[in-house]
Amino acid sequence: MEIYVVDAKTKKILGATDASWVGNTAHFNHKGYRFVKRKHGDYIVAVCMLESMNAQTNIVAILIVGIYLTLASCLLVLMLSRVLKEKYEKEKYIYTSNTDELTKCLNRRAYDVDMEKLDLSSEWAYISLDLNGLKQANDSLGHSAGDELICGVANCMKFAFASYGKIYRIGGDEFVVLIQESVSNIDSILQAFDTTIHDWHGKYSNSISVSYGVVKSSEQDFDSIHSVSKLAD
Repeated sequence: MEIYVVDAKTKKILGATDASWVGNTAHFNHKGYRFVKRKHGDYIVAVCMLESMNAQTNIVAILIVGIYLTLASCLLVLMLSRVLKEKYEKEKYIYTSNTDELTKCLNRRAYDVDMEKLDLSSEWAYISLDLNGLKQANDSLGHSAGDELICGVANCMKFAFASYGKIYRIGGDEFVVLIQESVSNIDSILQAFDTTIHDWHGKYSNSISVSYGVVKSSEQDFDSIHSVSKLAD
């Protein structure tokens, strides 16, 4: 009796009690042999037995196969759960390390990484945005009011810009928006943002005041990304 673990798509033998079979293509139709198979996700577990085995031996073999397949199923489920958990933890780490906790915008770390990837020869728009009056709100109304303003302007930016690019919070009251889609429609995109800001009302404050500068990568022959951000600022 031989036991095999086979790739369900390629039919390649990945593991076997007889290691010499590893790497070969599995064929479950050899004359004089009986195969018991069970599929587990991307894998097939198969047991090969001689048809000439007597009834008592067959019963014992089938019991062994049943036990093995049950154990194999449990192991595969355990392995899959570990892989999924590791994948989730990795994705969670990437998300939290690149996301501003308060606004859920991208943070300074993500901004620095993305700025290094920008190509000056491609078409994009850089928006440098400051939230006005944050210190006054914190001092006179408390930090809850300040947080409300920060989240409020972040939500307005998400509503207006998220379909066209990325939004970063790079400081306490400083944000950057990188527009990479529909750059030719930047005026109408900004108009939608202005309207959203104008219509905003909060629990502690009735309005938001922002200042922003916009620079397109094609406006002039820039020598660096820093030159673009400096001009927008």
